[in-house]
Amino acid sequence: MKPTSKEKKTIPKISAGSFGAKLENGITRIPKNIGTGYIKGFIINPRLRLIVRQYELKEEWMLDRGISEDGNEFVVFSFQNVYHAKETIRNHKLQAPSGGMLLPSVQIATTDFNYELLPANRKVNSIVVTVHVDYLRALLQPKTENTFLQVILAGTQPFLFEEILSPGIQDIAAAIVMADPPKELQEYYYKIKAEELIYLLLVELLKRQDTSMQKLNAADIRKILEVKTSILSNIETPPVIADLVKLSGMSESKLKRLFKQIFGNSIFNYYQAFRMKEAAYLIKEEKISVSEAGYRLGFSNLSHFTRLFETHIGVKPKKYSLTV
Repeated sequence: MKPTSKEKKTIPKISAGSFGAKLENGITRIPKNIGTGYIKGFIINPRLRLIVRQYELKEEWMLDRGISEDGNEFVVFSFQNVYHAKETIRNHKLQAPSGGMLLPSVQIATTDFNYELLPANRKVNSIVVTVHVDYLRALLQPKTENTFLQVILAGTQPFLFEEILSPGIQDIAAAIVMADPPKELQEYYYKIKAEELIYLLLVELLKRQDTSMQKLNAADIRKILEVKTSILSNIETPPVIADLVKLSGMSESKLKRLFKQIFGNSIFNYYQAFRMKEAAYLIKEEKISVSEAGYRLGFSNLSHFTRLFETHIGVKPKKYSLTV
């Protein structure tokens, strides 16, 4: 997503390779004047690369990954907040984002939307896989027609999809962060893991029922992401469609259509699904009681909370708390 003229004036711009000096094993340390942390990158081959990012910046930056002028030829899989929930990761002294609101998610997009706003004063834990569409075609070799695969593999139009991560993807991401493969096998190891992440994400996308697609542009994407931020900024209160329509500057029908296309769910169902994922996070990671999780998320009726939790997570919250 290209920055607006206003963003260019007010937000410093940086390229993917200019944070700091390259150190051993492909690690780039963030300079102290910019922030703390590191970026660890692997160019597996000219059409596939993987980057692990763990840092916190002192001010906002607009990141230009600088992959290619032919934006539709590359696809970016950006896995966000992917390993903060793992006990082994915390023991390894990787810092987790504060609060439970930054649940693991992934965006898949063409590089047309590949300008990324890096927030200030927020711990970033992410894995980014960038792959050429020709590499994906050779990898997948689709035998049947599928709308999602057709759009992703065509390389002819920009797209953006976002998913909340499955436990399987989180496990692979944790393995990548903690891995220390022999130098002679590094490229082979990260190639396997990058392809495994792509496979597991595509499995989730193929579960979507509505496959209708509308052409996207950068301005609409910015507005939809603002709407998402607004919904999740006050998770205790259900979203008001009229307020979101005003925020987006779109018609109600266009807002609902684009939101469902990107996130795979209606606005309200997305809100409820995220709310229940947050409840599961609180129960599993913060070890709080079921009743406290419900109250914290704005439920006054715990029976209603229990029914919703079971619908979205698959088990009742009490049973879930005993199995984690």
